Amino acid sequence: MKTLLFALCLFISASFAQDQSVDSILARMDQASPNFHAMSADVRMLTYTAILSDKTVEDGTLKMQRLKAGDVRAIIDFSGQTDARVIAFLGKIVRIYYPKVKAYQDYEVGKNSDVLNQFLLLGFGSSGKDLAQSYTISMEGQEKVAGEDTAKLLLLPKDSKVQQRLTKIEIWIPARLPYPVQQQFYEPSGNYRTVTYSNIQLNPPIHGTLDLKLPPGAKRQSQ
Repeated sequence: MKTLLFALCLFISASFAQDQSVDSILARMDQASPNFHAMSADVRMLTYTAILSDKTVEDGTLKMQRLKAGDVRAIIDFSGQTDARVIAFLGKIVRIYYPKVKAYQDYEVGKNSDVLNQFLLLGFGSSGKDLAQSYTISMEGQEKVAGEDTAKLLLLPKDSKVQQRLTKIEIWIPARLPYPVQQQFYEPSGNYRTVTYSNIQLNPPIHGTLDLKLPPGAKRQSQ
């Protein structure tokens, strides 16, 4: 019986590893990408600041919508946290709303909107072909994340402009799924940010264009 169980475990492990090769994961992304229009999820974001050796953890929600190629909208809501804010990616503008003071700031993204869209779609809606064009991708092993058996991929950006902001990215992809349950972004400064997703819903109903509706009386602050 022990021999049978051991053999079965080896078989399951081998099957998982085969399903989770880099090529198979990219192929799943290629297949899923044309059908991706939107997603929603609960998020937990851990931010590490190297100069302070400080970690902060925040819980919130994410909604994302791809209107067309190169046009992605997203809203990350951390309004329930101590540093309450809602971050909206609205094409060429990033808007941050601070509900405690009913104020917001707008940041022009300009020519960097394509790079920003690439990060927003990283693993959600990105095709495997596009991912391979933008990153050198390798397998880092298998780990359990949020109760899921996942493959951990290392992504090294090829674009020099991206390299100035990020040295590497790690993503954790569950077996047979085309999207990550966790991402980790590393900056040249030594800072990093880990985003873990739960309660992921693909293509939830979103009426019209995803937008951040400000309450009456919200004031714009200068940067």
